[in-house]
Amino acid sequence: MADIYPLLCEPFPAPKVWAGRRLETLFGKPLPSGLAVGEAWEAADLPEGQSRIANGPLAGRTLGEVTAAWGAALTGTAGAGGRFPLLVKLLDAGDDLSVQVHPSDHDCARWFPDHRGKDEAWIVLDAEPSGRIIKGFLPGADLDEFDRRSDSGTLPLCLNVLPARPGDVHRIAPGTIHALLRGVVILEIQQPSDSTFRVYDYGRDDPGRPLHLAEARRVLRFDEPAEPPQVPLAEGLELLVDVPAYRIERLSGRASCEWRVDPRSVQVLVVTAGRGELHSEEGSVALSAGRTVILPAALGRVEFRPQGQVAAILAGLGGAPLCEVGR
Repeated sequence: MADIYPLLCEPFPAPKVWAGRRLETLFGKPLPSGLAVGEAWEAADLPEGQSRIANGPLAGRTLGEVTAAWGAALTGTAGAGGRFPLLVKLLDAGDDLSVQVHPSDHDCARWFPDHRGKDEAWIVLDAEPSGRIIKGFLPGADLDEFDRRSDSGTLPLCLNVLPARPGDVHRIAPGTIHALLRGVVILEIQQPSDSTFRVYDYGRDDPGRPLHLAEARRVLRFDEPAEPPQVPLAEGLELLVDVPAYRIERLSGRASCEWRVDPRSVQVLVVTAGRGELHSEEGSVALSAGRTVILPAALGRVEFRPQGQVAAILAGLGGAPLCEVGR
């Protein structure tokens, strides 16, 4: 295959019963007419869906094909398993998503060998004034109450509902019951897994959306979910989340920033507002809001040059700084 270079992605469109059309209006995503697309999988290497490369000599190839060919030069020395180590999505909740929970790697090794652990984080990009999310249980809830309310169809009465505001950051750790509700658009960064145990779906009569109460009972956590730290690192640079599965930083402002991609981890840069250009020795790409570029671990030095006020999210594997400005 070609020598490494920054990879622009064409997302995989995932149809959902709860989808809206704001991925098209906010970010110019070309949504098929008559198809309810709730998720744009911006960087995806899963059996359920693959994003494709949109630029350079590898245009049209799937991310899985490039991952297999480039190996650690793409994913980094800390990556393992032969699969791209992150899943990056844009989600538009035109209706309420099902209430659900995800297993951890430990849960899957113990009980669900056909599944993969799913730790994820949400960055709220847009929300209607009434936009809400569900995250965790109300104080005092336990497994007995979960069982009683699941049987009676009243599960929402014991769930913690929070307002959704643009800029909010939520880590949804494995075992945390959660749901994205109507009127909210998020960027989601997670482990590369589609393992979801659905526990409540508002009475939707869809045989393709079964509930998974027995599986969920094994993994649910009733302690209060911890909030991400959101630590300032430098002018216009903020740490949002740092866990073993991923690290997320937010860039904002008008100033250019230059850094060296850490060879331990691939990085994914998503512009969430405004526009800019990503420059490297191997090529440059223009980025507008909603566009995603993958920075291979072996890429070396890069520079992001905003064109006016801009906001962007940079993600990689956990444990190592991503954008150490000027390093």
